[in-house]
Amino acid sequence: MDGLTIHFLGTSARFPVPRWGCDCLQCAYARHNARGVRSRSSLLVNHQVLVDPGPDIHAQLAPLSPHDLAAIRCVVITHPHADHHLGLHDLAQLRHLSHREQIPVWAQSDSWPSLLITFNSLVSQEPGAPDSGPQPFIRRDMALGQPFEPCQGLILTPFDTFHSSNFTTAGLLIEQGCARVVYAPDFYDSVFWGLVEPDLLILDGTCLDRGQAGDKTDWEEELGRHLPVVEGIRFARAIRARRTLFSHIGHLRITPEELCAYFPDESFSLAYDGQVIELPA
Repeated sequence: MDGLTIHFLGTSARFPVPRWGCDCLQCAYARHNARGVRSRSSLLVNHQVLVDPGPDIHAQLAPLSPHDLAAIRCVVITHPHADHHLGLHDLAQLRHLSHREQIPVWAQSDSWPSLLITFNSLVSQEPGAPDSGPQPFIRRDMALGQPFEPCQGLILTPFDTFHSSNFTTAGLLIEQGCARVVYAPDFYDSVFWGLVEPDLLILDGTCLDRGQAGDKTDWEEELGRHLPVVEGIRFARAIRARRTLFSHIGHLRITPEELCAYFPDESFSLAYDGQVIELPA
């Protein structure tokens, strides 16, 4: 692998854009401009590692050839919210294309109880277990601050984004050679030292500012623990990110151009569905 490839399969928050029955500026724009259409956030790294297969994953992968689908070697789930894992069932057929007995699924140990409520019949708990034959997936546990290598030369290190109090929500430091990408689509805060000076920061764009959802109660109920875009800009500067893309875009009710007007310079931009970024390793 000559470099690090990041393919944005989806870039919306928990609901797609445009939203049903909504005529706000954001949704109206999306109905007439393909760049404004957003499906649930998902990422394909180096054509091999699929991060957060949400409920739109079948449609997101449909444009790929059978050869490209067969190249997907493993799945990483950052946390068990529905928009980040409900497409796992659709991925079960990947092993038939790739001729692999099982596909590893990486997740935090405290994510697995929620994941297995829905997908217990699809996931083997350990290699060589009596039930391992029919299951398309095999469980792999990742731990905060502990690097792992899902495929040769690609190193992922999970870190806590403090998005949920019910379980750990992981962001990912993605490294290939000298290339470093930080992926944090659901992000509230971090204490992980390894985030400084990434080549690319992919950050939470669920909300614009803390006043967007009204009073404090509305904020917590509708938006939860997300760092607003205006504060994300300051965070990106604090860690000296060379380039920042906002993904996991929520119902901001403004056009992409109006959102981009908040960005201080050309190192900040919006991710869009289907976008591919290649970084030299």
